[in-house]
Amino acid sequence: MKSKPLIVLLAALLVVSVSLSCSLFPFGAMPTPEPDPCCKVTPGGPLKFEPESLPAAQLGGAYQAEIRITQNITPASDIFISNGSLPAGLEIVKVQGEDSAIISGIPHETGTFHFTVTTNCFSTMVIGQSGDMEYFIVVEEE
Repeated sequence: MKSKPLIVLLAALLVVSVSLSCSLFPFGAMPTPEPDPCCKVTPGGPLKFEPESLPAAQLGGAYQAEIRITQNITPASDIFISNGSLPAGLEIVKVQGEDSAIISGIPHETGTFHFTVTTNCFSTMVIGQSGDMEYFIVVEEE
């Protein structure tokens, strides 16, 4: 009967162990492990487009406006028109190595032209951001 005290001791240790684990990790929850720093996922906030609006253009006159992207974690991979269109004679070109694009040319038609500028950012060891901004350009006669 010497085994009875051993069984009682083991039972007591089991009760203490379960009680301790339930108080440290309620409902079976385990602590979340820290992410590996080499593969850090950093959610970026919304991209900011500057300026908020574009200047008017003159029919037949040279036009140039720059759109810059800020609050990005990684560089912009592309900046393009995803919806709508620029006036005939204008084009958008991403500036190589910069987080910006230039709209330039000579507009050949009058009116108000609505379009959406979209950008995607590279996703290297972080989630790539994307965003868009609605713009319009008014082309007036001289």
